[in-house]
Amino acid sequence: MACSRQLRNMRTGFCYDSGLRSALINDMKRLFMMCGIAFSGKTTVAEQLVRALGCAYVSLDDINAERGLHGGDGIAVEEWERTHGVAIERMKHLMARGEYIVLDDTNCFRWLRDKYSEFASENGYVAELVYLAVSLEEVQERIVRNTITTARHSIESNVFGAHVQEFEPPQADEVTTVLRNAEDVSRWIETTRRQS
Repeated sequence: MACSRQLRNMRTGFCYDSGLRSALINDMKRLFMMCGIAFSGKTTVAEQLVRALGCAYVSLDDINAERGLHGGDGIAVEEWERTHGVAIERMKHLMARGEYIVLDDTNCFRWLRDKYSEFASENGYVAELVYLAVSLEEVQERIVRNTITTARHSIESNVFGAHVQEFEPPQADEVTTVLRNAEDVSRWIETTRRQS
């Protein structure tokens, strides 16, 4: 699988890069950009981070729901563009107030992550990409369990298949925190809390 080949070149675990990045983080406000395929646990981790740090929360799923849309049913590109525009406007207001922000989305395309990173930088923020590297098998099990519990809206199989095919995992040149399991999440959130 292409994802596995690309991940081999990427730093893993929850450790931060050099002291330069730590210095940047300590002096700048942060935009945490969640990243991962659907049902990888992004919202769960985002909510934990919001509770731990008191961050503002911007969810593209929530924005879509407000607009009467649901990503799991398939959404036209033009509608996604409108949803991203709403997210940018909300983040502008939060950045004007100097709030740390968690952006909850798949951030499935490199160009999209670059766009959000540039937006963060233009507003005096450092963007931190947080990638949930969950196996496809685990994600599929979660989707099946969700059909029983209906804890959240499901995703159509054709929409999920296209999503997995199109998803672009973070590349080696993207500064990324990779979380693979609950222990990684707990340690990373505690480390992030101490640094804030």
